[in-house]
Amino acid sequence: MKKFFTIALMFAGLNLAHAQDGKVHGKIFSNFNYSVNDEAAEFGITRAYFGYKYQYSDAWSAKLTLDVGGADTYARTAYLKVAALQWKASDKLTVNFGQVELKQFKVQEKNWGYRYIQKSAQDAFKMGPSADMGLTADYKLHDMVAVDFTMVNGEGYKKNQSDANMKKGFGLTLKPVDELTLRIYTDMMSKSDEGSEEDSTLVSFPSQNTMALFIGYKAEDLRLGAEYNTQSAHGNIEGADYNIVSAYGTYYVNDHVGVFARYDMVSCGEGGHDSKNGDYVIAGLEYRPVKGVSVSANLQGFTPEEGNAENSIFMNLQYKF
Repeated sequence: MKKFFTIALMFAGLNLAHAQDGKVHGKIFSNFNYSVNDEAAEFGITRAYFGYKYQYSDAWSAKLTLDVGGADTYARTAYLKVAALQWKASDKLTVNFGQVELKQFKVQEKNWGYRYIQKSAQDAFKMGPSADMGLTADYKLHDMVAVDFTMVNGEGYKKNQSDANMKKGFGLTLKPVDELTLRIYTDMMSKSDEGSEEDSTLVSFPSQNTMALFIGYKAEDLRLGAEYNTQSAHGNIEGADYNIVSAYGTYYVNDHVGVFARYDMVSCGEGGHDSKNGDYVIAGLEYRPVKGVSVSANLQGFTPEEGNAENSIFMNLQYKF
């Protein structure tokens, strides 16, 4: 807990020093869950983000974010998630360099809307990291059409670059009307051969390829989304192929209360996360008493392809500033 106060004081000091041009932000996820199968219960803080953004000018800004994650023991690990410089070259073009946030599933995560309860599908099943070291560029072709390009290490923000290979991604986002969003995304990450042909130890690795399709609808009192994600040779492992279908929706009873549900169908080929194959369901109620605070009571269930179903009751809390 001492680390939390140290980090918070550090960012508070930055905010006081640059009060007019900078801003501190934070977000904390915590929960209480009860496993019906094991009859076990626990409280926990699952995530805490602390960040600072500084505005040099209308075109240039910098962002720093620390990610403090949970652990199996009392100790927690803090990672530098974002350390990026942003250049807004024009109303159409924005470039980010450094340790940057990625858009691989950012649109889907925003439409799902309940990151503090569960990650969006690609993130939950580790099809790609949410941040990495490299370069991203976003270009608005039209009010209804935008493209984004990514060139990053590929290891994510919790690991250093371990080889000379890069991950290259491209996304296309369409908004034919204000309420509707369509998106297609693809990326590729190769891995260098290892060994030598001379002594017959040469090992070749397949390229990891990702394809994601998304459609989302958002109105004043209703939010719907559906996505199909496929990835071949996950981790550059032959046969580790992923196929994930995810659908979710929220109905807002009023400004403070919403009901939501989500269904994921996961299929991983041999060499992937086989134990995760099956159907996932989340359904619950969210209450927002004030701006920045969200509370949810929900049920989460997993029915594997083989074995018994697992069910848990959750009380999730998010507070941000």
